[in-house]
Amino acid sequence: MLMALQILEESGEVLTVAALGVGKLRNCPGSAHKGPPNVDKLKRILHGAISQKLEDGRLPLQQEGEEWHLWKDDPPTTPCYKYRTRFGVGLAPVRLVSFPCSGNTWTRYLLEATTGIFTGSVYNDKSLVNGGFLGEKENRRGLTIVQKTHAHSVVQSSLDNMGKRYEGIAPKLPAVLLIRNPAKTIISYWKFKKTKSHVKQLNEEKFDGDGFRFFVPYSIPRWESLILDRLLWSEAPVFVLHYEHLLENTIPTLRNVLAFLGVPVDEGRLACVSTHLSGSFKRQGNKDFDPYTDDEKKLMAVAAFRVNRTLQLLGYQPLPTYT
Repeated sequence: MLMALQILEESGEVLTVAALGVGKLRNCPGSAHKGPPNVDKLKRILHGAISQKLEDGRLPLQQEGEEWHLWKDDPPTTPCYKYRTRFGVGLAPVRLVSFPCSGNTWTRYLLEATTGIFTGSVYNDKSLVNGGFLGEKENRRGLTIVQKTHAHSVVQSSLDNMGKRYEGIAPKLPAVLLIRNPAKTIISYWKFKKTKSHVKQLNEEKFDGDGFRFFVPYSIPRWESLILDRLLWSEAPVFVLHYEHLLENTIPTLRNVLAFLGVPVDEGRLACVSTHLSGSFKRQGNKDFDPYTDDEKKLMAVAAFRVNRTLQLLGYQPLPTYT
């Protein structure tokens, strides 16, 4: 069953008609094409927020069971030493959607540190579990503040299977959509693929050769389609989180994410995050270098243009200036 989404410029010109959903099609103002209710309705859905059930002004936590001591290496007399991370109770399901190596693990660390609640995942990365992300192994609903997914971007299959893409994006669930510069993301993803590690570095010479040359045009359309699928097929609120904004303005950006998630701010935790920003899985020693051909850069520019236009037409901030 299909539902069309028409993206119109101010002039009323139809730029794109993407499909998937249900319902009868009707005429849209300013267009000879047929489509669903206007873009304003979609914007109201996308720019909504999560409603959580609070107890005494806080999200309910499990008082027994597994916990993680966040900053156990701090002196015991300092204010951040006391904080722990636990599982929640009855939390709303929210996807944390990103292309691989877009800063997902660091974002999860920041969310766990500021909320005191584990984040989850549709995967089970044992290295993350051993590093304190205990929600990585927990699939029961309501226990974690967000649940990580890369959807179809990590599936070794054609992008032509729209049904699988639609199912993988879980459009009825709200989401935090994490977006990072594709040039940086693909470099980080290649490092992860080759080292099987979230923190190890890779010699620049490993970016030469047919392997990386194949990997780049394979990854670019998956970066783009993951973002566009999440935006255009969503039937629930979506918070667009630019990795570069989180990196440059961590605390203000986190406040905005918490407001979207319906999480009351714990100022003590937020103060401690401001002095413990890096986390344990942030890859250290990254160098700026350019392994891309001119043709590969053109492909990324075209993909970023489509993403940027869609973001702006749907009322979101544009992509940062990528350098």
